[in-house]
This record gives sequence, structure tokens and C-alpha cells, in this order.
Amino acid sequence: MNDLTELEARVSAALDRIATHVAHLERAAPAPEPEPETDAGLPPAAELMAELEAERAVTAQLEERVRAIKDRQDNRVSVLESDLSLARDRIAALEEENAALKADAGSGSGSGGDTAALQAELDQLRAEREAERQELAELLAELKPIVEESAGA
Repeated sequence: MNDLTELEARVSAALDRIATHVAHLERAAPAPEPEPETDAGLPPAAELMAELEAERAVTAQLEERVRAIKDRQDNRVSVLESDLSLARDRIAALEEENAALKADAGSGSGSGGDTAALQAELDQLRAEREAERQELAELLAELKPIVEESAGA
């Protein structure tokens, strides 16, 4: 038991020393203040504000470009619509003229009728020419014996 008493005394002395050191540490070092929350590697607010302003400037420039492109597109569209309107008017006028020409050709008046009248006149002149040619041939046939007689005499 002696050993037991001796071990008990040693453990008790060790616990007293530990208690003394703990008390000394508690008095010597005040309790640490809680650390303020940090922004875990984020840049300072001033840098963020500068980047935000730069992005706003870029956005404003892009919006101005988009506005300019839209204005040009609107102008081009209005010019194309105007050209389209003029083309449709011209097509309508040409369709009316075409319909009038078809009607004239179908009724026999106008240039189509003129062509037929000219063809009829040409046919009549050809017939008259043929008739005159036959008359000349008959005259030559009658004159031939007379010319031969006078040449032989």
C-alpha cells in the first residue's frame, strides 16, 4: 500500500501543479477577442466600385452602338419600303398597260388590226402585180410576131 499512497501523493502534486499553471495562464492571457469577419479574399469596396463604374461605361457605349445600328436599320427599312411601294406602283401600271394591249390584240383594233390590214393590202398589191405581169406577157406574145416581121423585112 505504500506504493499506492506514494502514487496518490504524486498524482495529487501533479494535479496541483496543473491547476496552478492553468490559473496562471488564465490571468496572464486575456480571453481572445472574437475576430471580425473578413471578406475571405475579396478585393476592397473601392476596387469593386471602380470595376462597376467601368462596366457601366462599357454598357453605355454598347447601348449607344445598338441605338445607332437600330437607327440605321430603321432608315434602310424605310428606304426599302419606299422602293417597294414604287416598284408595286410600276408593276400595277405595267399590268394595266399589258391588259390594254391584250384587249387591243384580241379585238382586232390597234397594232394587231393594223398588221392585218397591211397584210390584206399587201396581198391585194401582189395580186394586182401578178395580173399586170400576165397582161404584159400577153402583150409581149402579141408583139413578138410583129417585131419578128419587121426585123425580117
